[in-house]
Parts: sequence; C-alpha cells; structure tokens
Amino acid sequence: MEKQGLIIGIDYTKEYCQASYYSYRHNQPESVASGTETMRYLIPTALTFDKSNEEWLIGQAAIDYAKRTGEYLFEDLLDNCFLNEKCYINEKEYSYTQLLAVYFGKIIELTQVTTSIMSIENITVNLREINYDIRSTLYEVFRLLKLPADKIKLQSCAESFVYYVLEEDRSIWEKGAQLFDFSKDGFFEKQLSVQKGPEGDLVYVYEKTHDEFSYQGLENYSYVDHLDEKLKELIQEILQENPISSVYFTGEGFNELWFVKTLQEVSERARAFKGNNLYAKGACLAGFRRADETLKDYNIICDGRTKATISVEAVYKGSPCILNLSKAPVDYYDAGLVTDFILDNVTSIRFYVTSLVSRERTFVDFDLSSFPERPNKTTRVEIAIHYFNDCECEISVTDKGFGEFFKGSGEKVVKRLNMEGYV
Repeated sequence: MEKQGLIIGIDYTKEYCQASYYSYRHNQPESVASGTETMRYLIPTALTFDKSNEEWLIGQAAIDYAKRTGEYLFEDLLDNCFLNEKCYINEKEYSYTQLLAVYFGKIIELTQVTTSIMSIENITVNLREINYDIRSTLYEVFRLLKLPADKIKLQSCAESFVYYVLEEDRSIWEKGAQLFDFSKDGFFEKQLSVQKGPEGDLVYVYEKTHDEFSYQGLENYSYVDHLDEKLKELIQEILQENPISSVYFTGEGFNELWFVKTLQEVSERARAFKGNNLYAKGACLAGFRRADETLKDYNIICDGRTKATISVEAVYKGSPCILNLSKAPVDYYDAGLVTDFILDNVTSIRFYVTSLVSRERTFVDFDLSSFPERPNKTTRVEIAIHYFNDCECEISVTDKGFGEFFKGSGEKVVKRLNMEGYV
C-alpha cells in the first residue's frame, strides 16, 4: 500500500485514553507518548484551560495545572455529553460535546506532532460500550473537528482484540487466544477462536464477566494471593476445555505483577503477554485494513455484530437477482439502511435472511396488497432496515407514490425480526 495519511487508533475510557498510529516505516502500530513519565502512554481523560497561556491542556498536564491553580478540571467527558449541561470558560459557553472535541483534537494534534504527518486517512476509536447515542455523539465530535463520518469507525474491545491478535504470527492464535481485561470497570474474559466457514474463516469471540474479581481488593495483600489462586484455577479450567496458544493480560489491574502463580501455570502450556496498548493498536490495525483495498476484512462474530445477511428479490439490469441490503457481519449500529425500489408487477416483496454461520436461508414475505393500485412501475417504495441490537431488527416497506403523477399514500408494512431464530 502506498504511503497515505495518518491511520490512528484510539482506546478511549472514562479514566484514560491511549493513541497509536500506523508506522509505514516499521509496518506496525506505534504508541503515542505524552510526556516522559513512566505511564506516558496512558493519557488521563481530563481537560482544563490554561488562562495565562490561553491554551487547552489535557491528561496529566491538565490535572497538575488544575491542582496548582484551582481551575476547574473537566472529566467524564463522554458521559456528560448526554446531560446537556453547559460550561463557561472566560465567559464563553461550551457544551461537553465541544469539550470532548477539544480533547480528541489535542490527541490528534499530539499524533501529528509525533509523526510530522498532518493529513488523516482514518481514525478508529475503541470503546467499552457503543450504541446509537454514543455513535451519534462521537460523529458530531469529529464533525466539529472537520473530519467526515467516512473517516471514523467505532469498534468494541472484542473487535480490537481480533485485529491485534490475528496480525501476529499464526502460532500465537491457531489454537485460540485468551484475554483477561482487569480494571476499575470490572474483570472481563474474552476467548478467541478461528473456525473454517463455507465462505471463509469465521473469528469467534466469546465474552464473559467475572464479578468475583475485585479491583479494590488489589490493595489488600492477603486478598491478592487469593485472587492469584482463583485466576490460576480459572486458567486451568479454560485450558482443560480448550487448547490455547496465547494468553493476554491487559488493564491497570495487571500493572503490578501480583499474578505470579497464574503466569507460571500459563507459561507451561501457552505464551503469555502483558500490556495496556492492545486495544489502541488493535484499533489502529483495523484502520489499516480499511485503508488497504487489497486486504479482506475479518468475519468477526461477537456481541454487537450482526450474524445474518438480509437480502431482497429484485431485477437488476433486466435480470432477476438477490440484492444484499444488510450484509453480515457488521456492527449493528452500522447495519441499517434506507433505499428505494420501483415495484414491477408485484403485490408482495420477499426478503431473505441468510445465516453467516450455517449459510441457511429463510424467507420473509411482505404483503403489499394494502398499497393503492396503480399502473405497473408507478409505485416507488422505501425499504428501511433498523437494528435495535445485534439480534433484533425492524424491516419496513413504505409507499412513496411516483413523483408528481401519483402521490404517496404513506401506507407502511412493518415486521420486527428476532435474528436468533435465523442463525
């Protein structure tokens, strides 16, 4: 691939942010450092305004300045975007969406300074939770930064895990890969496996939350020993059920090396890796695959992704065909569409739902006999697909008439599908 603009991966959490960029020189993601302190790759999600120099500060610099001067420190930026609260700095009004745009803008600026590359190819943001509201808010954030939506992609930790691991040597993941993510948000387990599918490899990520592991308990020495023993037992249980090529430990809960027994157990049967940059680099690698048209994307099956393709019978260039309207697997919040068709001697439309896993196809018929009768090819319909989550979607067909000749009636046929019944 020819050298292009910056490909940036950002791991955003309530506590901190990490950024990486794709190095064309080394053919891999590189982390972006802020300052020279030990944890310089973890940039606290904090923002303030330095009135003396009239500049925005982020991360540890913002925290230190706020402590020194008593200026207000803006935190919980994404969460506060949904409260519709206003902030005032030097008598100027800001929304939290604008403040979040300032924060991301400073992260991007830091990356540009690090690389001496100003143009941006794409940005991928890794998040712990993604829904329509979060998606809409972050797209508005990047719009304020004059970055169009087609340059931005949001993805989950499970997806970033896949992109990171599958770029490693095959020996790292061919028997499966395990991830433990331990932070103030909780203790999360992710199991990755690759299986042959009828139309290419399928990458499965099974996710589980373990409430029995307490982050606050890490301050108690006796509890830490107990925690190590429980994690070792969990590893033993996993390895008994499935062969694993590698185990990854990420999150601030693993910053200190308290899990010695666990590592000894892992090292006897798999390879172990520890670090906090996995999600940021995985997001960066996802952006790299999007930028390189010669690379096929992975068929990832995990929470939040659709598992069936929705198609429709149609005539294209005079020949009957099946047109894909919503192709799996994609993140459900990116899966919907709205498009128009002209009806040709039909009073019904047949949709097909095809399982990504089994490739079995099921049809769903829409009866349009309630639509007004008109001459052939003078009824335009709008087909809309909207996903509520990765399993449930709604398909609607609406009569739009035919321009000035036949006014649309607004008649609509709607069906809600639970995709669990089709996959």
